[in-house]
Amino acid sequence: MSQSSEKAFETLLLEMAQLFELEQQELGHEEAGETASVLREAAGKTEPILAKPYDYDHLVEKTLASAQHPCAVAARDSMPFIQWENTAGILDEYIPDAVSSAFAGNQLMGPGSLIDHPSLRAGLYFQCANSYYALHHHEAVETYIMIDGTGDWTQGDVTTSYGVEGLIHHTSFMPHAFRTFDKPLMAIWRWSGNIDPSTYKMLPDENG
Repeated sequence: MSQSSEKAFETLLLEMAQLFELEQQELGHEEAGETASVLREAAGKTEPILAKPYDYDHLVEKTLASAQHPCAVAARDSMPFIQWENTAGILDEYIPDAVSSAFAGNQLMGPGSLIDHPSLRAGLYFQCANSYYALHHHEAVETYIMIDGTGDWTQGDVTTSYGVEGLIHHTSFMPHAFRTFDKPLMAIWRWSGNIDPSTYKMLPDENG
C-alpha cells in the first residue's frame, strides 16, 4: 500500500485527537483528553491493517468524495485501512437488523482493537441518508463529533440539528436517537466509563 495512505491514517488519528481535545477544552471531559492522548501516542507508531471489503464501502467513499473537514479528508484518504462493520463489530447481538442497516461503524481503539485499550473505545460512524437510528441507551458515556453531513439528534425529549464539528454528548443511560435526511452523515465517536456492550438496550420508540 502506498505511503500516502499510511500517512493519511496517521493524520486521521491526529485529527481525531484534536477534536477530542476540543471536547475536553469546551466541556471539561477528562476522558476525552485521555482518548486524545492515546490516539496521539498511536499516530505514526501503529501499523494499519488493510481492510476487508464491506457492503457500505461505496456509500462511504461517495459521501467523502467532496469532504472538506480535515478529519473527513483524512478518513477518505485512508479508506484502504478503515474496516467498516455492522455496528462497529461490537453491538451485533443487541441491535436488530432493521436498525443496524441504517449505519456502519469502525472501532479503531478499544479492547482487542488495532489500538488496544481496556477502558476506552473510539472510531468512526457513518449513517445512510434518509435513515433513523431508533431510540437506545447504554451505560457507556458517549460523544459524537460530526465531520461531514448533517443530522438530527434526539437526547431525551430534546431534538437538535447538528452539522460539521457539532459535538453531541450522551451521559450514562441517556436515551438517544439519530435521523438523517437527504444526505448521509459521518462522525467520530468515543466511549468511556463502562464500555461493556452488554449494557446496550433498544428502547420503545414511537418514531421508529
